[in-house]
Amino acid sequence: MRVQKLEKIKLEDNSLEILKVLESHLAYSITDNVGRVIYANENYCKLVGKPLGTIIGYGNDILKSHLSTDKIYKELWKAIKKGNSWKGVLFHQSPGSKHLWLETAVYPMQSKKGSQKYLSIYENITDYYELQNITDTREADAKFALRKMSQITLSVNKRAKILRATDNELNKDYDDVVGEYIYDFIEKDYHDAIRSKLKEVFDYKTRGDFQFASCPSKSNKELYISDIEPILNKSGEVSYVNITTEIKTKDITLLRQLRDIETKYKAVLKSCEFGMIVVTDDKGVIKEWNKGAQLAFGYTESEVVGKSLTKLISKKHLQEGLNELLKIKDATGGHNRGETTELIGLKKNGAEFPVELAIYEWYCGSDRYFSAIMLDVTSRKTLEKRLLQKTKDLELFLYRSAHDLKAPITSAEGLIELLKDENIDQNTLALLEMLETTLNQGKLLFDNLAFASSIRQKINEHNVINFELEINKILKVLSGLDGFESIDFEINIEQTKRFLSNRELLCSIFQNLIQNAIIYSKPATKGFLPKIKVEVKQMSSQVQISVSDNGTGISNTNKDKVFDICYRASNEGKQGTGLGLYIVKCIVEDLNGTITVDSQPNIGTTFKIILPNQTK
Repeated sequence: MRVQKLEKIKLEDNSLEILKVLESHLAYSITDNVGRVIYANENYCKLVGKPLGTIIGYGNDILKSHLSTDKIYKELWKAIKKGNSWKGVLFHQSPGSKHLWLETAVYPMQSKKGSQKYLSIYENITDYYELQNITDTREADAKFALRKMSQITLSVNKRAKILRATDNELNKDYDDVVGEYIYDFIEKDYHDAIRSKLKEVFDYKTRGDFQFASCPSKSNKELYISDIEPILNKSGEVSYVNITTEIKTKDITLLRQLRDIETKYKAVLKSCEFGMIVVTDDKGVIKEWNKGAQLAFGYTESEVVGKSLTKLISKKHLQEGLNELLKIKDATGGHNRGETTELIGLKKNGAEFPVELAIYEWYCGSDRYFSAIMLDVTSRKTLEKRLLQKTKDLELFLYRSAHDLKAPITSAEGLIELLKDENIDQNTLALLEMLETTLNQGKLLFDNLAFASSIRQKINEHNVINFELEINKILKVLSGLDGFESIDFEINIEQTKRFLSNRELLCSIFQNLIQNAIIYSKPATKGFLPKIKVEVKQMSSQVQISVSDNGTGISNTNKDKVFDICYRASNEGKQGTGLGLYIVKCIVEDLNGTITVDSQPNIGTTFKIILPNQTK
């Protein structure tokens, strides 16, 4: 071949004589150090089928052909980056879709100014290849690689990069594939399925598998099934996975097994009546439909198979339903298994009914499918509405009762004040003061009951919260409690931006927690100072609240009961009604937050709360 004659030539920018010799015989191009063409002769332009003006400044079409194996390109660039020449055969597809095999040589050119360039020379040897009956080398290399892949265990990371390749029987490592990606050995049609399954194994730490064929577009394909085993590190996270691959040939036994599996699958799917099962492709077109779905929606299988899933969604709620389906599809792509939502279904007769929908993603080879499992929740929705109405009625009754019961207490307080003005002895006066204290406790109880019954109505009223201002107000309100003056308060607030929530509910949380800490504080002594620490730290979309003390603490047996209604660890000599922490928990839950308690007897208690910023 003519290319061989240039093997030992040291090329420089002034090698015009050589280029003149090549001009009439071969196609050649000169590229810069990043692969952009800076010169090409007429033969090269004919080869790639483009005029010179559309070639200069762009990448070399031949050198970047995706139809050549990655291994060839790695060897090519590795050689020329070291200043060595490279020779080999590259594949190129011309604009007329003609396949060309080009014997290629690439030589480094060092200019006097020190800039690096590369001379690439090509000779068309397609006729020679065809005479030798040689087919696409990429397919041959891939088939060899797949054969080799089925004999070894591949250790790969989350990005499918091969970390180690080992033949377990021969105890031999294959270093030539380390650093490659398993996608380099498998057809592109299967990459999404493999990527999805790898992510699932790394996220859920469970074994998985995927399947692929050697030539998915041809009839004589071989089936491969790969098993993925997660390998955990000391922290319990997946460090890497081991992939072992098995070849499944297309013989009679395998076909019989596949038919048996398909028959069982069809029998289970079609006979299920207690739930609606609908299988769709990745475009939402219905592919399978069970008897339960037929009974619920009223359509026969022939009426829905091949139709869009939107046929089963109420037209009045179609946009809302599509948004929910898209959210589930995206979430399922991230492998949140069985992501659920509720939609309004549409029967054949036009009747609407609520359904709960769970969607699961799965692959069959390179094809992506979704299984939609639906339940008719009409009965449950009816019960929920009745329960909600009963809850509202009960809250209204509790609120009105609390207010009505305060009236006789107020009258009794007036009578006590009149009796105090009479000429009474000290014993009677002491009894009146005790009665007055009892009535105050009753009023506080009724106020708390009324407040607890009105929480639900307040959650949608949002205010801008200034934590420092509100906490200072609460401390002033609580300053009359016994022992307040002897307590050392530490307030730490980190508020970086506007926080929205219901001011009244948020203040109730702080007031009840701080009041609880004051009531159960230990008395000050020479060696002990009671302390209460309030911390507020605002994050991007939420706020973290902590109220801690060094008081009497809570025993482990009582820790789970502190949020129960009217529960008090000890009534002796303590102020309060036992509703404070119950109210705090109700508010936190209605605001979609969380609350936890950590306590040790005689050491102290810490309540931690996380609340979302109600920006919407």
